Amino acid sequence: MLQILPPDDAKRLREFFVEAGYAEENLNKNRDIRELPSRRLRNLSRLMYCTEEPTLLNTLLRWFWVGVSVDMATATDCIPAPVLALLMESRLLRQEGSALISEAMVLPANGFLMAADHTARGEAGDRDFVLWPNPTSKLLSRFTVRRPSRATLDLGTGGGIEAIQAAHHSEKVVATDLNARAINFATFNARFNGVENVEFLTGDRFAPVTGRKFDLIVCNPPFFITPGNRYLFCDNPFELDELCRLIVTEAPKYLNEGGYFQMLFEWAETLGQTWQERIAEWVEHSNCDVWVMKGQTQNPSLYAQERIQEAFSTGGNDADVFAAHMAYYREKKVVAIHSGIIAMHRRSGRNWVYIQESAQMPKEPFGESVQAIFAMREFLLAHSDNEQLLTEKPSISPNARLEPIFGPSQSGWEQKELRVRVTHGFPFSMGVQPQVADFMSQCNGTRTLAELIQDLSSKVDVPPERVREECLNIVRAMIERGVMVCW
Repeated sequence: MLQILPPDDAKRLREFFVEAGYAEENLNKNRDIRELPSRRLRNLSRLMYCTEEPTLLNTLLRWFWVGVSVDMATATDCIPAPVLALLMESRLLRQEGSALISEAMVLPANGFLMAADHTARGEAGDRDFVLWPNPTSKLLSRFTVRRPSRATLDLGTGGGIEAIQAAHHSEKVVATDLNARAINFATFNARFNGVENVEFLTGDRFAPVTGRKFDLIVCNPPFFITPGNRYLFCDNPFELDELCRLIVTEAPKYLNEGGYFQMLFEWAETLGQTWQERIAEWVEHSNCDVWVMKGQTQNPSLYAQERIQEAFSTGGNDADVFAAHMAYYREKKVVAIHSGIIAMHRRSGRNWVYIQESAQMPKEPFGESVQAIFAMREFLLAHSDNEQLLTEKPSISPNARLEPIFGPSQSGWEQKELRVRVTHGFPFSMGVQPQVADFMSQCNGTRTLAELIQDLSSKVDVPPERVREECLNIVRAMIERGVMVCW
């Protein structure tokens, strides 16, 4: 276990790492060390070669990235004695003979320094392995609604990256995990990064916070749908997607009115039930508005292959492990496995469920886009009657763009179409007619739709009823896609 340092000592140690150049921007520039050591990649020798010069940064990289020992003489040449003492006191290092050995990886991520287990511990099959910030934790970070929160819950915190980020827009954060080693690492990481408003609790699902409510709950659970239960951080301990179902059905009870629950998850599609029906069952009595974005879909054999490729250790040979996966999926009648994200907004009144599909998730933070989606759905439901919509003053979103598309012709480039797209959040693009683009340009938030449609009707040789119907359909579609706003 790591030792939690006093705040001043933790700050001194963090500043030493940063001053030594042990930062995300610097390490990303160094192509030689972008990979973590991996038995599967057989890259340990190359990583050791690339860090063999006895510099300060290379010494830190050998300990906290590559995971190999450094002799005491080399360490004392480049590491000040007070810092070396803190590394030993924190148990990031231990001495064995004349060598100093790292007990944890330190990974720069999102502006923080995060301690986690070295890859070798995962390859050894340790069940309580603590993972570093990875693509799923980074997706949750981009997905999170970052509005001010009185109380935030990070359910299944792992090494604590989401809790530490949430601390900057929350009065109080509670972070829980079933893995006691993960809670130790997360507590260390909070102190290491100067964050003091997080409470860390060990326990299963919502048990540690019984009776408490939150403005925001985020969760990156162990959602793998596999027959095994090898690692706490990724392997779902229940059949198929039951863990994710339990979390989704339990979460609303812990939300304040107006609060958000956000989770990454995978779910199964089984014979005789569509994936949409399965999700609808989970949220049927949630008292929340629900938005789901489905991402990737895989058939069982491809999913099994991917999980085997990603695994540190499968506990057997690939053929046997693959056969066990396929037998499990056949037994449970699984026809596909889907991945995606879900957001739930606790709101009194008539609730809705909105399901979309996207081939890829945004690469930039999109929490504001999530809030806009909920605002858009509530607006459209509140204005389902056309007479209500006609009184509104729509405007073009600042994230909207109108682009001409040119193609070759005998006389050179010729405009073929106009396309409207949004530049933030989920990608969207569609072709529009020039008349539609012109009508949209008049929507600047100063005039009602009734006035805009009346002006258009006076300029075209089309029955007014048809102009009104088509304009309202266009406005509803553009609001739904984030091209227009009315709130």
